[in-house]
Amino acid sequence: MGTDSPSVPVTVADALPNLRTGRLARGDDLTNNRPAMHLLAQRRAYRRKHFASLVRGRLRGRYDPQHRALSRRIAGARASARELWELVAQRPVWRVIQSVRSVPATRSGQRPTAGSGPPVNALELDQLVIGPAGVFVVQTVYRPTQDVTADAARDAARRTQEILGRATRVPITVQALIVFVKADQPRVVGPRDDVEVLTTDELVPWLESRRPMLTERELEIVHLAARDHRTWIG
Repeated sequence: MGTDSPSVPVTVADALPNLRTGRLARGDDLTNNRPAMHLLAQRRAYRRKHFASLVRGRLRGRYDPQHRALSRRIAGARASARELWELVAQRPVWRVIQSVRSVPATRSGQRPTAGSGPPVNALELDQLVIGPAGVFVVQTVYRPTQDVTADAARDAARRTQEILGRATRVPITVQALIVFVKADQPRVVGPRDDVEVLTTDELVPWLESRRPMLTERELEIVHLAARDHRTWIG
């Protein structure tokens, strides 16, 4: 990384021979994703399916734990998105893609219908951050009510690295970030090797403090692949 070695594709076309020419259609360009978009779709689907029981629970002062968990995840993703928007506004070389999902392709090769919940083995990223310092996946935790481990974040980084490496032929390393939102004492139990634990206030300063790892060409190639939904299907 960060060098013009022979192993790095010379041009974008060389790295991404299947990239569509011209601009991506709006529905295919993941840079149009809103924060927590995948979670909002899941919550809407859950509300439709359990509307009566949710209303009864509210009237009785009892809240559905799964609905509340989704709402917490949405609040966390939105909080980290606000911080990352500041980073992009100040340093446009950084790129952030919201609500990235990698799921098995359907028989037609199209992405599955949104809102039905994540399929088995689906990869869901609150944010994918790409900048001079490398590639990072963000898992947000909003006011945790139970122990948090690094397993899911570490697995997300590994799978993202495989997907983007296969799509671009750029030798990247993806690092996992667990970002705690409104947590006085962020804590991860168990092994946390290769996973950075931060608060929302620490997120942007930490990213800006990293040394450069990607050249401008590598960064552009990775971003072009990451923003195309086809990269994440199959």
